[in-house]
Amino acid sequence: MQDWYARAVRLRFQVFTGTPYAHVSPMEWRIDPDALRGIARSRGYVEIAPMFQGCLSFQFAPQHVAPIPVFDGPDRPDKDRERWLLNHLSGSDRVWISLKHANLSARRVAEVAETEGLRVAADFTDQSDRVLLLSRNPSPPRLPLPAPTGFRFRYAWLNYIAPVSVLALLGAAAAIAGMPSDHEAPIVGLLFMAAFAGAIPAAFTTSLFPRTTRVGWLAREFDGSPHVQFAMRSYQIPADLVVQIAAYHGYELYGQSATQAGGPSLSFCKRV
Repeated sequence: MQDWYARAVRLRFQVFTGTPYAHVSPMEWRIDPDALRGIARSRGYVEIAPMFQGCLSFQFAPQHVAPIPVFDGPDRPDKDRERWLLNHLSGSDRVWISLKHANLSARRVAEVAETEGLRVAADFTDQSDRVLLLSRNPSPPRLPLPAPTGFRFRYAWLNYIAPVSVLALLGAAAAIAGMPSDHEAPIVGLLFMAAFAGAIPAAFTTSLFPRTTRVGWLAREFDGSPHVQFAMRSYQIPADLVVQIAAYHGYELYGQSATQAGGPSLSFCKRV
């Protein structure tokens, strides 16, 4: 099931990309023909007579396919949200914005960004959110991205650093409280219980940050490293949007895995 998901996502965002024609072998991709036809329709393609043996052929014709609703924010003036957006953009050369968090339409965001000298460089969408990259230089990145040098902090690490810190601090407090005498045993027990109880929500520290912030952190994962892997809970951004942002940076999805502790994870490799 996990491999099927990775193949389906790759088809949607790496094969059915708006090119005039697409030819796909169900046997090669190991995807049921009916499921393949559904993926093609969702991307604006209609099936035509096969042009190659063993393949299904499709033509890009969005005018003949019922459009799939995409997310957009309210398209009306909102001084408070526009002021928030201006503050967020001020002095920045490159900013990622979630319309679900901004609570503004793509048109309004683009108009406000233009007053700060930023334009829409990329636009990714699904039914639950729409993500815009605003930049002073809207040209797409030159691919493949160069490999990073030196130490690189990943914000996904916060979900590991926070619970360890909670356990260490409260564990140390429990040890100190129990040192003077044995009469502090109830306090020691409570501190240890608090440490273990606090470590669980601390494992979701990144979810406490606004969606726009998490989108920016997610985009930084694709920094030119040969392989990128992270748990979906790290950023809590829909997988379809993640794959589109990855493709913009020259990465393709090659696998999905899951553990009871960490939940589902996505794995990407850099195209060369």
